[in-house]
Amino acid sequence: MNKTVLFAANRGYALLSSRRTLIERFVSEGWRVVLATTDDLESQKLVELGAELESVAFNRGGFSPLADAKATRDLRNIVKKYSPTLGHFFHAKPVIMGSFAMRAKTGQPPVVVNTITGLGHAFVQGGLVTRLASAGYRKALPKADITIFQNRDDMALFLENGWLANSKARLIAGSGVPLDRFSFVDRSMHDPESPVIVMLGRLLKQKGIPEFVNIASEVRKKVPGARFVLAGEEEPNHPDGVDLDWLKASADIEYMGRLSDVLPLLNEADLLLFPSYYREGVPRVVMEAAATGLPTVAFDVPGVREAVHDKKTGFLVANRDLEQMTERVIELLRDQELRLTFGHNANELAKEAFDIRAVQEAYLNIYRELGVHI
Repeated sequence: MNKTVLFAANRGYALLSSRRTLIERFVSEGWRVVLATTDDLESQKLVELGAELESVAFNRGGFSPLADAKATRDLRNIVKKYSPTLGHFFHAKPVIMGSFAMRAKTGQPPVVVNTITGLGHAFVQGGLVTRLASAGYRKALPKADITIFQNRDDMALFLENGWLANSKARLIAGSGVPLDRFSFVDRSMHDPESPVIVMLGRLLKQKGIPEFVNIASEVRKKVPGARFVLAGEEEPNHPDGVDLDWLKASADIEYMGRLSDVLPLLNEADLLLFPSYYREGVPRVVMEAAATGLPTVAFDVPGVREAVHDKKTGFLVANRDLEQMTERVIELLRDQELRLTFGHNANELAKEAFDIRAVQEAYLNIYRELGVHI
């Protein structure tokens, strides 16, 4: 039996941060593990663990005919070269391109699994971009054996539109968090006069960067000792990218750039502010924050509502309601006892729902259901 598995994602970080243990499991069981993603530091770390890398550049900034055509050719060539028994695809373009590429393979039909990690920019932008993405999913998903969704809203949208059969849909909330690393932090000794409010995310408008800056300015008028710290990857070529000069000119936030390790910042923080209205799967940073006992204030939007329980682990506010969000942030900054209570509840939620080991086992069970022996 050809024991080859292909994992494809937009970039190496997505595979290292959330699927490392899964990849390690396949390697330990004697499988040939092929990664189709960017050649970056994260993917090279997986190569060191025994995976093989085939570099593919998936354009993340909308549709680009030339770049998308090249990525499609590259993925088809990889499938032809390795004839994988199992292909598992993450993110929109790998899902759509990979589903077609795997079904074009001749011989023993391979197993195809997709994971919808959120609908992102395309489904917030609207118009032609949304129509094209919808058409891609509608054509590609029936070719897969199983499509996994990370939140109920995305799954309901796909089923209601008839983009795949109910029998081929599964729900696994989020990608999980290594709870042995993201463990509870006692914040009771933090200085209540100098609270640290953090946000982590790519520098996109839809990720809520302008909202974070706006709220920081308003909150600091009433809580002048508050520190607002932002960390995230720059996206200068993305159509929704934030102007870096404008961001750095803001006097009310501290921008730390992209962090190789977010844990020290989360451990220092007193509150996670997450004003994203991007179509997240389940935002990883909210799960990581919850595991450390950090409460969150966020918009009540798909994906996020899976990770924040309103008035229990933080506050959910109406989408794009900056006034209410600002009020909720001030409320938690002025009430340390409530903040700590929410943090304890968040940690309990993480232990119940975000353990990466349980997520991995759920993936393995789906593979087994489809006849893959692992």
